Amino acid sequence: MNTLAARLNNQDTYPIPHADYLRLSHAHRVGVMFLDMLDAQQCGMTAAKPNTLPADDMAALVALLTDQIGHVMTHCEAHLFTARETAQ
Repeated sequence: MNTLAARLNNQDTYPIPHADYLRLSHAHRVGVMFLDMLDAQQCGMTAAKPNTLPADDMAALVALLTDQIGHVMTHCEAHLFTARETAQ
C-alpha cells in the first residue's frame, strides 16, 4: 500500500498517510460486503430452516465497526480534499 501510494500520489501531502486512508477504505468495503453476504446467507438459510443461523450478534458487531470506519473515512476525506484544495 505504501508503495502504491508513493507511486500514485508522490507529489501530494495529506494530514494522514495516503496508504492509511486506502487501508480504511478497503476495510470499510470489506465490512459492507461481509454484511451483505451474511444477510444473503441468513435469508437463504432461514427460508429452509427457521432460526438456524444465530449470527445477529456477530452482524451487529461488524455493522458497528464498519459504521465507525465509515465515520473515520468521512472525516479523513474532508481533510484530504481540504488539504488538496488549499495546496492548489
